[in-house]
Amino acid sequence: MQDGLTDTEEPAPGPVPLDADPAVPVDGRTARAQRTRDAIVEACVALVSAGDVRPTAPRIAEEAGVSVRSVFQHFDDLETLFTMVAERAIVDIAQLVRPVDPMLPFDRRLEEFVAQRASVLEALTPIRRAAAVHAPVSPAIRERVKAGHGFFRAQLAAVFERELVVVADDRREQVLDMLDVTATWSSWDVLRTLDGRSPAEAAAVMAALLRLVLGMGKAPP
Repeated sequence: MQDGLTDTEEPAPGPVPLDADPAVPVDGRTARAQRTRDAIVEACVALVSAGDVRPTAPRIAEEAGVSVRSVFQHFDDLETLFTMVAERAIVDIAQLVRPVDPMLPFDRRLEEFVAQRASVLEALTPIRRAAAVHAPVSPAIRERVKAGHGFFRAQLAAVFERELVVVADDRREQVLDMLDVTATWSSWDVLRTLDGRSPAEAAAVMAALLRLVLGMGKAPP
Protein backbone atom coordinates (compact mmCIF):
# COMPACT_ATOMS: atom_id res chain seq x y z
CA MET A 1 0.00 0.00 0.00
CA GLN A 2 1.41 3.42 -0.88
CA ASP A 3 3.50 5.07 1.92
CA GLY A 4 2.50 2.27 4.31
CA LEU A 5 -0.78 3.98 5.13
CA THR A 6 -3.90 2.13 6.19
CA ASP A 7 -7.51 3.24 6.28
CA THR A 8 -7.22 4.01 10.00
CA GLU A 9 -4.05 6.09 9.91
CA GLU A 10 -4.06 9.85 9.78
CA PRO A 11 -2.59 11.12 6.51
CA ALA A 12 0.53 13.24 6.34
CA PRO A 13 0.10 17.03 6.13
CA GLY A 14 -1.28 18.21 2.84
CA PRO A 15 -4.62 17.72 1.08
CA VAL A 16 -6.74 15.66 3.46
CA PRO A 17 -8.95 13.01 1.83
CA LEU A 18 -12.61 13.24 2.79
CA ASP A 19 -12.46 9.80 4.37
CA ALA A 20 -9.50 10.59 6.64
CA ASP A 21 -10.85 13.38 8.89
CA PRO A 22 -9.76 12.45 12.45
CA ALA A 23 -12.61 14.56 13.90
CA VAL A 24 -15.23 12.26 12.42
CA PRO A 25 -16.50 9.56 14.83
CA VAL A 26 -15.52 5.96 14.04
CA ASP A 27 -18.90 4.99 12.59
CA GLY A 28 -19.08 8.10 10.46
CA ARG A 29 -15.50 7.63 9.36
CA THR A 30 -16.22 4.06 8.31
CA ALA A 31 -19.25 5.16 6.29
CA ARG A 32 -17.24 7.96 4.71
CA ALA A 33 -14.47 5.51 3.80
CA GLN A 34 -17.01 3.24 2.10
CA ARG A 35 -18.40 6.17 0.13
CA THR A 36 -14.89 7.04 -1.00
CA ARG A 37 -14.20 3.45 -2.06
CA ASP A 38 -17.46 3.43 -4.02
CA ALA A 39 -16.59 6.77 -5.63
CA ILE A 40 -13.19 5.45 -6.72
CA VAL A 41 -14.71 2.30 -8.23
CA GLU A 42 -17.42 4.31 -9.98
CA ALA A 43 -14.81 6.73 -11.33
CA CYS A 44 -12.81 3.84 -12.75
CA VAL A 45 -15.97 2.38 -14.31
CA ALA A 46 -16.76 5.75 -15.89
CA LEU A 47 -13.26 6.07 -17.36
CA VAL A 48 -13.32 2.53 -18.77
CA SER A 49 -16.81 3.10 -20.20
CA ALA A 50 -15.49 6.23 -21.90
CA GLY A 51 -12.75 4.19 -23.59
CA ASP A 52 -9.86 4.62 -21.16
CA VAL A 53 -8.84 0.95 -20.94
CA ARG A 54 -5.81 1.64 -18.70
CA PRO A 55 -6.81 4.49 -16.38
CA THR A 56 -4.00 5.74 -14.15
CA ALA A 57 -4.29 6.52 -10.46
CA PRO A 58 -4.15 10.31 -11.07
CA ARG A 59 -6.96 10.13 -13.65
CA ILE A 60 -9.05 7.91 -11.36
CA ALA A 61 -8.46 10.26 -8.43
CA GLU A 62 -9.43 13.31 -10.49
CA GLU A 63 -12.62 11.62 -11.72
CA ALA A 64 -13.52 10.55 -8.17
CA GLY A 65 -12.71 13.92 -6.63
CA VAL A 66 -10.16 12.47 -4.19
CA SER A 67 -6.38 12.53 -3.81
CA VAL A 68 -4.10 9.98 -5.44
CA ARG A 69 -3.02 8.95 -1.93
CA SER A 70 -6.65 8.17 -1.12
CA VAL A 71 -6.80 5.74 -4.05
CA PHE A 72 -3.92 3.75 -2.58
CA GLN A 73 -5.26 4.03 0.95
CA HIS A 74 -8.32 2.08 -0.17
CA PHE A 75 -6.75 -0.27 -2.72
CA ASP A 76 -3.43 -2.07 -2.35
CA ASP A 77 -2.78 -1.70 -6.07
CA LEU A 78 -4.58 -0.92 -9.30
CA GLU A 79 -5.11 -4.62 -10.06
CA THR A 80 -7.26 -4.89 -6.93
CA LEU A 81 -9.23 -1.85 -8.06
CA PHE A 82 -9.67 -3.17 -11.61
CA THR A 83 -10.89 -6.49 -10.19
CA MET A 84 -13.58 -4.63 -8.25
CA VAL A 85 -14.47 -2.73 -11.42
CA ALA A 86 -14.94 -6.08 -13.18
CA GLU A 87 -17.19 -7.23 -10.34
CA ARG A 88 -19.27 -4.06 -10.61
CA ALA A 89 -19.59 -4.55 -14.38
CA ILE A 90 -20.78 -8.13 -13.87
CA VAL A 91 -23.49 -6.94 -11.50
CA ASP A 92 -24.61 -4.19 -13.89
CA ILE A 93 -24.66 -6.42 -16.96
CA ALA A 94 -26.44 -9.23 -15.11
CA GLN A 95 -29.44 -6.92 -14.87
CA LEU A 96 -29.77 -7.12 -18.67
CA VAL A 97 -30.06 -10.91 -18.63
CA ARG A 98 -33.56 -12.37 -18.47
CA PRO A 99 -34.63 -16.01 -18.82
CA VAL A 100 -35.84 -17.01 -22.28
CA ASP A 101 -38.68 -19.51 -22.04
CA PRO A 102 -37.34 -22.76 -23.59
CA MET A 103 -40.91 -23.79 -24.49
CA LEU A 104 -41.45 -20.88 -26.87
CA PRO A 105 -41.43 -21.61 -30.62
CA PHE A 106 -37.93 -21.52 -32.11
CA ASP A 107 -38.40 -18.25 -34.00
CA ARG A 108 -39.61 -16.47 -30.86
CA ARG A 109 -36.79 -17.89 -28.76
CA LEU A 110 -34.23 -16.90 -31.37
CA GLU A 111 -35.63 -13.37 -31.55
CA GLU A 112 -35.63 -12.90 -27.77
CA PHE A 113 -32.21 -14.45 -27.31
CA VAL A 114 -30.52 -12.40 -30.04
CA ALA A 115 -32.08 -9.13 -28.85
CA GLN A 116 -30.90 -9.79 -25.32
CA ARG A 117 -27.44 -11.07 -26.23
CA ALA A 118 -26.85 -8.10 -28.55
CA SER A 119 -27.70 -5.66 -25.75
CA VAL A 120 -25.44 -7.51 -23.31
CA LEU A 121 -22.48 -7.69 -25.70
CA GLU A 122 -22.82 -4.03 -26.60
CA ALA A 123 -22.83 -3.07 -22.92
CA LEU A 124 -19.94 -5.43 -22.25
CA THR A 125 -17.65 -3.92 -24.89
CA PRO A 126 -15.82 -1.31 -22.76
CA ILE A 127 -15.06 -3.69 -19.91
CA ARG A 128 -13.98 -6.49 -22.26
CA ARG A 129 -11.58 -4.15 -24.03
CA ALA A 130 -10.12 -3.17 -20.66
CA ALA A 131 -9.98 -6.81 -19.61
CA ALA A 132 -7.99 -7.64 -22.74
CA VAL A 133 -5.33 -5.21 -21.53
CA HIS A 134 -5.24 -6.34 -17.89
CA ALA A 135 -6.04 -10.06 -18.11
CA PRO A 136 -2.54 -11.16 -19.25
CA VAL A 137 -1.09 -10.00 -15.92
CA SER A 138 -4.14 -10.48 -13.70
CA PRO A 139 -5.27 -14.01 -12.80
CA ALA A 140 -8.32 -12.56 -11.02
CA ILE A 141 -9.54 -10.77 -14.14
CA ARG A 142 -8.81 -13.81 -16.33
CA GLU A 143 -10.92 -15.90 -13.98
CA ARG A 144 -13.83 -13.48 -14.23
CA VAL A 145 -13.65 -13.41 -18.02
CA LYS A 146 -13.66 -17.21 -18.05
CA ALA A 147 -16.61 -17.35 -15.66
CA GLY A 148 -18.58 -14.92 -17.82
CA HIS A 149 -17.87 -17.00 -20.89
CA GLY A 150 -19.07 -20.11 -19.09
CA PHE A 151 -22.31 -18.37 -18.15
CA PHE A 152 -22.98 -17.28 -21.74
CA ARG A 153 -22.27 -20.78 -23.06
CA ALA A 154 -24.63 -22.34 -20.51
CA GLN A 155 -27.35 -19.88 -21.51
CA LEU A 156 -27.02 -20.92 -25.14
CA ALA A 157 -27.33 -24.59 -24.20
CA ALA A 158 -30.44 -23.88 -22.13
CA VAL A 159 -32.22 -21.68 -24.66
CA PHE A 160 -31.66 -24.06 -27.58
CA GLU A 161 -31.82 -27.36 -25.72
CA ARG A 162 -34.78 -28.53 -27.83
CA GLU A 163 -32.68 -28.21 -30.97
CA LEU A 164 -29.51 -29.60 -29.40
CA VAL A 165 -31.21 -32.68 -27.98
CA VAL A 166 -31.68 -34.13 -31.46
CA VAL A 167 -28.00 -33.67 -32.34
CA ALA A 168 -25.91 -36.85 -32.16
CA ASP A 169 -23.96 -37.11 -28.91
CA ASP A 170 -20.61 -37.06 -30.69
CA ARG A 171 -21.50 -33.77 -32.40
CA ARG A 172 -23.28 -31.95 -29.58
CA GLU A 173 -20.18 -30.24 -28.17
CA GLN A 174 -19.07 -29.22 -31.64
CA VAL A 175 -22.45 -27.70 -32.42
CA LEU A 176 -22.43 -25.92 -29.06
CA ASP A 177 -18.94 -24.62 -29.88
CA MET A 178 -20.29 -23.22 -33.13
CA LEU A 179 -23.17 -21.52 -31.33
CA ASP A 180 -20.72 -20.20 -28.76
CA VAL A 181 -18.40 -18.67 -31.36
CA THR A 182 -21.38 -17.11 -33.13
CA ALA A 183 -22.75 -15.39 -30.04
CA THR A 184 -19.54 -14.48 -28.20
CA TRP A 185 -18.19 -10.99 -27.59
CA SER A 186 -15.17 -11.52 -29.84
CA SER A 187 -17.40 -12.16 -32.85
CA TRP A 188 -19.61 -9.22 -31.91
CA ASP A 189 -16.56 -6.96 -31.74
CA VAL A 190 -15.40 -8.08 -35.19
CA LEU A 191 -18.78 -7.20 -36.66
CA ARG A 192 -19.12 -3.89 -34.82
CA THR A 193 -15.51 -2.65 -34.94
CA LEU A 194 -13.72 -4.24 -37.89
CA ASP A 195 -16.69 -4.68 -40.24
CA GLY A 196 -18.37 -1.46 -39.14
CA ARG A 197 -21.82 -2.98 -38.69
CA SER A 198 -24.53 -1.29 -36.65
CA PRO A 199 -25.91 -3.12 -33.59
CA ALA A 200 -29.00 -4.10 -35.62
CA GLU A 201 -26.89 -5.39 -38.52
CA ALA A 202 -24.60 -7.34 -36.19
CA ALA A 203 -27.64 -8.86 -34.44
CA ALA A 204 -29.07 -9.92 -37.80
CA VAL A 205 -25.81 -11.72 -38.66
CA MET A 206 -25.86 -13.46 -35.29
CA ALA A 207 -29.45 -14.61 -35.79
CA ALA A 208 -28.76 -15.91 -39.31
CA LEU A 209 -25.70 -17.88 -38.17
CA LEU A 210 -27.47 -19.37 -35.15
CA ARG A 211 -30.29 -20.47 -37.41
CA LEU A 212 -27.85 -22.12 -39.83
CA VAL A 213 -25.88 -23.88 -37.11
CA LEU A 214 -29.06 -25.32 -35.64
CA GLY A 215 -30.33 -26.43 -39.04
CA MET A 216 -33.44 -24.30 -38.79
CA GLY A 217 -33.42 -22.80 -42.27
CA LYS A 218 -31.24 -20.83 -44.63
CA ALA A 219 -29.80 -17.40 -44.00
CA PRO A 220 -31.56 -14.53 -45.78
CA PRO A 221 -30.25 -13.81 -49.30
